[in-house]
Amino acid sequence: MKKSFGIVAITLASSLVLLTVGCDKNKDPATTTSEEKYDNSAAATKQNANDLGNTLERKADQAGQAIDDAAITTSVKSKYLADDLLKGLDISVETDHGVVMLTGAVQNDSARERATQIAQGTDGVVSVNNSLSVK
Repeated sequence: MKKSFGIVAITLASSLVLLTVGCDKNKDPATTTSEEKYDNSAAATKQNANDLGNTLERKADQAGQAIDDAAITTSVKSKYLADDLLKGLDISVETDHGVVMLTGAVQNDSARERATQIAQGTDGVVSVNNSLSVK
């Protein structure tokens, strides 16, 4: 009985020594590499998601601006059609980021000035570039 107790004690002590020595060693390079790959992949995925979110936000802003510009153009043209001095005239209206560009020809300076006033009085207009020519 004493002999088997000694063998068990030696086996247990040896196992503890091997376990302790094994714990002091670095992790298996394959495991570390896999963990690093996972961490890198997770970080890259997070960055890609952030980049995608930023891109979608910019595109939404651009789409919103295009809609705003189209609404401004439509509003200015509608006002020209309702104005007795300007209706029926070939005035081209283009809007970019709230800046309205007027091109075409009008019959006199008062029509040219009226076109500018109407465009400036439209909601969302930042400025008006009047390139209308007088016939």
